[in-house]
Amino acid sequence: MSETIFNKITVLKKDLYSKLKQIMLESGWQNISSRPSTDYDVLFSNGEDGKKEIYFQIRDIASTIAGSSASFSNTNSRFFSMRLSGMYLPGSSGVTGTFSKNSDTWKAVAITYQSEILPNQPIELYYSCNKDRLIFLTDYSLSLALPSTLNYIGVPVTFADEHEWSACVFASSSIGSGRRLYVTDIKNDYSVTTPITCLTYLGLGSKNRIGENILMSNIIYGSTSEGLKGTIPDVFSFGSTDGLVNGDLIKDTDKVYKVFETTPGTSTVYSSFVSKFIAIRIQ
Repeated sequence: MSETIFNKITVLKKDLYSKLKQIMLESGWQNISSRPSTDYDVLFSNGEDGKKEIYFQIRDIASTIAGSSASFSNTNSRFFSMRLSGMYLPGSSGVTGTFSKNSDTWKAVAITYQSEILPNQPIELYYSCNKDRLIFLTDYSLSLALPSTLNYIGVPVTFADEHEWSACVFASSSIGSGRRLYVTDIKNDYSVTTPITCLTYLGLGSKNRIGENILMSNIIYGSTSEGLKGTIPDVFSFGSTDGLVNGDLIKDTDKVYKVFETTPGTSTVYSSFVSKFIAIRIQ
C-alpha cells in the first residue's frame, strides 16, 4: 500500500492553475520557458534521484487548439491544457525554444466530468507532488453533485530501464476516450514525434471483496510491442463498482484511504484508472 499521504486544501477555481504551478515549483520543479507567450509554462525536473530529465508543457487555456487564447481561470471552463513535449531547449530570453515532440496535440486536463465550474467556485484540492510527478484530485461539496477528477503528470514506476526522459506520462480519470494513458516514449521508439498511447489494466479480477477485505490495485500500463511497461503509483482502482460509495473510507491498520467517484451514475468511463472509483491515502 501507499506511503504517500495526500495534502488537502481549498482553492477557488480561478486560482487553481496558479496554485498547481506554485506547488510544483515549491517541490523542486523549474519553469524553464524562454517565451511564455508562445511556449507557455514548461516544467522541468531532474527527478527524485537527480538523474532524470522530465519535461512537459501546461497552459492556462481552455482549449486543445494550438494558438487558442480561451481562458481557463477566468471562465466557466472545466479544463486547462497540457502537452507531453519531450525535451525542451530554451531560447534566449523572449525567444521561442525547441521541443523534441513538437507534433504533439494539446490535451485537456479536466477538473470534473462534463460540467461548467464558475471562477469563484471553491474546490477541495487533494495533491501529492515531488520532483518525479504531480498528482492532484479535485473534489466538490455534495450539494453540487459534481464528480471528482484525478490527474497524474510525471514519471511512473517502470518495470525496466528507460531513457532518462522517455517515460513521462499523463493519466486522468477523464482521459477523453478509451482506457489509456499517454507516455512520451517507449524504449524502442525514441524517434517518434508525438507521445504514445498505452492501454491500462488492473492487477486484479472483477471482485472488490474477499470476505471483509477490500481489494484495490495500482494501474498497470503497456504496449503491444513491449508488453507491460510500468505502473502509476499512489493511486488505486477497483475491479467493479459493487459495494463502493463515494466518500467511503478504507482502513489498513494505521492507513486510511478515501474512495472517490469520478463519473456520474452509469456514465461511460473513459479513464486511465479503469474503474470510475479510485482511492488515495488521506491519513
